[in-house]
Amino acid sequence: MARERIDAQAAARLAILASATFVYVTFEVFPVGLLQDIAHSLDVSAGRVGLLISGYAVVAAVVTMPTVALASRVSRGTALVISLLVLVAAEVLAAAATSFPMMVVSRVAAALTHGVLWSLIAPAASTLVPRERVGTATAAVFGGSTLAAIVGSPGTTLIGELIGWRATVLVLAAVTVAVTLGLIWALGLRTRAPRAATGEPERPTVAEAAHRGADWPRVLFLCAVAVVLITAHFLSYTYFAVLVTDITGFPGAVVVLLAVFGLAGAVGTWQVGRYNDTTPQRAAAVTIVVFAAGIGLLALAPALGGSAARSTIAGVAVALWGCAFAAAGPVFQTGVMRLAGKDADRASSIYVTGFQIGIAGGSALGAALLTHSPLWLPAASTSLVAVVLLAVLVRRPVPAAEEEPDEQRVELCQQP
Repeated sequence: MARERIDAQAAARLAILASATFVYVTFEVFPVGLLQDIAHSLDVSAGRVGLLISGYAVVAAVVTMPTVALASRVSRGTALVISLLVLVAAEVLAAAATSFPMMVVSRVAAALTHGVLWSLIAPAASTLVPRERVGTATAAVFGGSTLAAIVGSPGTTLIGELIGWRATVLVLAAVTVAVTLGLIWALGLRTRAPRAATGEPERPTVAEAAHRGADWPRVLFLCAVAVVLITAHFLSYTYFAVLVTDITGFPGAVVVLLAVFGLAGAVGTWQVGRYNDTTPQRAAAVTIVVFAAGIGLLALAPALGGSAARSTIAGVAVALWGCAFAAAGPVFQTGVMRLAGKDADRASSIYVTGFQIGIAGGSALGAALLTHSPLWLPAASTSLVAVVLLAVLVRRPVPAAEEEPDEQRVELCQQP
């Protein structure tokens, strides 16, 4: 039986949602490329500016679940728009920061609504497309974060070198304002009446939704598997520059391989969108196999020939790794929503919290292993990915597409 297609208007709305993830991720990582400039401007060490990245993840992990619970008091669309408005305020504050504490306040403000946006964006996307296209919609939205790695981060670095980091953040704020206006259109917030006013059924409470079908043991297990995978990724990715330089012997290879990672991620996001709706369990298994192959090959690269051979092998390994990591997000996020039914927002908040825990935990574990040898990083990552692969093959935590309950599709802007 032919599946319904995503029409042009729905595709445009998905593009706006993807733009929201693009600006959020771009702001999250923009200090990376401008670290020295920010440190010099604020008269602090580069190490302290680096804490703006890890500290962001910690704050987001702590506040995601309570802020998503608070956001449930308003419509999903309203919560998403508020999240972007907070991001605009954080960007303006960052541009005006005259001290490190002001910059910290800016980062904390953005981190407070980070979890709200990431918890609600995929469920919001799922309401814009036919039910059998939810996996495709999730992949499309996640494409925004992939684009941030390819264009956003290097773009802000390039612009920052031309006009300064403060002006760059103001440019990003202007883009975020445009995305916010687009989001208002995409979600129909100005024209859609609350369901209470139309006499239609209201969205059930969290307790009612959980009672009516959320498979919480499977949701929590899938989130736990995702935490292990994210930990494995950031254990090595956080120290990508050190690892690549050590393997290839060429510091210049870092920029090239980062580009390879990002472009491969775009391919992975596109590919998983094709299969996430029809064979999600197989998509999960293939994704983790490719992930294991990529990071495992990177661990073996130093023993596989001279510098030219190592560089070539590292390029192949990074491409496989980038492709699989980008694909893993939509696979796991869609699986969580299918298992959660009408309680997709709450389940997504748990998933996003786990993601942030994986970032912080992986970075911390990688720092400890780095004191021994950079090559310990991909070896440890490979071991953790092997655990994930075993869980995916044996327990099959990602549900089949037909397991998605009919009750899941909740109107985007209806009142709680």
